[in-house]
Amino acid sequence: MATMPRLSLVLGLGALVALSGCVEPAAPPPSRPSASAANSAPPPLPVEPKVAEDEPVDDYSYVSIGKRDPFRSFIAKEVVVTPGGQVGPLQLHEIDQYALRGIVWNIGEPRAMVEDPDGIGHVVELGTLIGKNWGKVTQIKPNSLIITEEYRDPIENELIINEVTMRLPDPSEAERG
Repeated sequence: MATMPRLSLVLGLGALVALSGCVEPAAPPPSRPSASAANSAPPPLPVEPKVAEDEPVDDYSYVSIGKRDPFRSFIAKEVVVTPGGQVGPLQLHEIDQYALRGIVWNIGEPRAMVEDPDGIGHVVELGTLIGKNWGKVTQIKPNSLIITEEYRDPIENELIINEVTMRLPDPSEAERG
């Protein structure tokens, strides 16, 4: 038991010795020049300002190829659905990259057709997984498709449910384009 106070005493003295060597000695105050030295010094020469020559200005152009989208969250989302198998062809792109092209409504199980960014059409029904965040088709309405993504907020650990609605294009817009 006597070794604990002795150890703290040795450590305290060692710290005191180490810190005492860290203090710099004070510099002596500058001496005043004598009156005769002030009169004999030549006056300072005027400094001519440098004139900046016309330097070529580099035009900067931002190229976003290969860079992440600055408007997407940099905090990774923890997907609630446990991926148990292979990723399907509808899970290769983000949900907003798909376009709703058609809905078959007056049948037992309604179906919809979505087009991926490569121009390939896919038939979806209730429960189909779509998007990189394991979104699931939860509703098919006469003119829209609702996809639900569930994930946990990594900071507050709360469940967040994100519903994405895809709508059929307006027929009047299709005639113009």
